[in-house]
Amino acid sequence: MELIKAGSAVGSQGENGKSREDSPWRSWWSKATFLGSCWASLLMLLLLEGAVFYLIEPRLVAIGHRLPVAAGAAMVFFFLVPFVGLSLITATALTGIDLLYPQAFTSFTIAVLFSIAPTLAQLVGIKRNRLRTSFVKVNNALTRAMWRRIRGDRIVVLLPHCLQIDVCNRKLTTDVNNCLRCGKCPVGRLLELGEKYGLHLEIVNGGTLARRRVAAFRPSGIVAVACERDLTFGIQDVHPVPVYGVINDRPNGPCLNTCVDMAMVEQAIRFFRRPA
Repeated sequence: MELIKAGSAVGSQGENGKSREDSPWRSWWSKATFLGSCWASLLMLLLLEGAVFYLIEPRLVAIGHRLPVAAGAAMVFFFLVPFVGLSLITATALTGIDLLYPQAFTSFTIAVLFSIAPTLAQLVGIKRNRLRTSFVKVNNALTRAMWRRIRGDRIVVLLPHCLQIDVCNRKLTTDVNNCLRCGKCPVGRLLELGEKYGLHLEIVNGGTLARRRVAAFRPSGIVAVACERDLTFGIQDVHPVPVYGVINDRPNGPCLNTCVDMAMVEQAIRFFRRPA
């Protein structure tokens, strides 16, 4: 029972028993790392485009007078798309108002800027897990803002196999109902949550299996429990399916007897189960 108690107590409750996410300032600050890195990446993209245009412009003029205009227009367009997308993401994440139209802008923005942001963050001393945690916070804020768009009742809860205690020999990735609910790890209580809310639960041992289960089930929403890295890549892999991510706790190190805050998991589940 100690693992479960540790999982439900780690770092999510304040002195008054409220979730830390209830504080507006804390909520804003937790998103600032990812959003700030993206805006800095966008600035770098602008400077890079300007430098490239400066270098090639004389050669384009020598070929044809219209080529510099065409090249400049293409570069402006390539900058404006992520700029608009990031503006919509930032406004939605900070205000909770769904401004994510058109969807293509936000998708392209994440694909372009998130390839630059981790490197930039490392250069200024920001750890990758801190950036990934911030990304998950932003993603959850966007998911909450888009709740009116989420249609359907097919919600799946994806759990990592490392929640299962290492001495257990039950094969839960094959069938989660193989769990004996002995109370030595959080899986039994998570199954009870699934039954309480009528949800489909899956335990997966990697991104490949997770993608396979998502493709087979075709959910309208996902509650995902995982480490920062797996959540970051998983959220991008299943896009545009809305994901509410819950970062697990790792008192014994990565991928070994991990645990999770049950209150946060239930909060994520209740988000998808609230009336439209």
